[in-house]
Amino acid sequence: MKTFVKLLVILYWVLNITSAAYVEEDPYVWKSNIEKTILIEKYLQWHKEKIVNFSMKYDVENDIEIKNNIDKINYLIESLNKIQNNNLWEDKENLLISTILSEIKKVNDSLKTTLQKKKDTFESNLKAKKDFYSNLWYKLSFKIEEIYNVIYDKNLFENNYLNEKETMTKNALIEISSLSKDLKYFSYKDFETQKQIQDEFILILKDIRKQILILKKSI
Repeated sequence: MKTFVKLLVILYWVLNITSAAYVEEDPYVWKSNIEKTILIEKYLQWHKEKIVNFSMKYDVENDIEIKNNIDKINYLIESLNKIQNNNLWEDKENLLISTILSEIKKVNDSLKTTLQKKKDTFESNLKAKKDFYSNLWYKLSFKIEEIYNVIYDKNLFENNYLNEKETMTKNALIEISSLSKDLKYFSYKDFETQKQIQDEFILILKDIRKQILILKKSI
C-alpha cells in the first residue's frame, strides 16, 4: 500500500521543474503489480518525452547530465518490461517496483535542479542577445528615419496621379517607415531562440537594403 501511494505521488509529479502535485487518495489500490508497472511505464514514457521536448526548446540536446538521466529512464523502462514479461514471486515484484520508484525519485530530484539551471542559463543568454540587438536596432531606426525624412515629399502622398517612378518611391518610403517602427519597437517582440533573433535581424536588413535600392532607382 505504501509503495503504491509513492507511485501515485510520482505519477502526478508534473514536469514543471518548480512544483509537484500531492495525491491524498489511492484510487488504484486494487491494481495488480503488472498493472502498476504498466502505469509506471506510461508515466516514464511521458516523462521522457517532456525532457526531450525541453532539451529541444532550450537547446541542450547534447547536455551530458540530461542524456544520463534519459539513459536511466530507459533502463527503468526496460526493468519494468522484465517484470511484465517474467513470472516473478510477488515479494520480488514488490521489491523491484519499490526500487524503481526510488530510482525515479532520484532522477526527478536530479532533473529538477539540472533543468532549472539550463532554463535559467538559456533565458539569460536569450535576454542578453535580445538586449544587444534592441539597442542596435533602436539606433538603426533613427538612421532609417533620416533617409525617410530626406526623401519624403508631401506631394507624393497627396497626389493621386503618380507616374511609375513616383509610385515606386512612395511605396518604398511607406515600407521604410514601417521597417523603422519595427526596429524601434523590437524590444517588445518575443523570441524563443537566439537564432530567431538573428534571422529576424537578417530579414529586416535585407528588406531595408531592398527598399534603398528601389529608392536609388526611382529618384
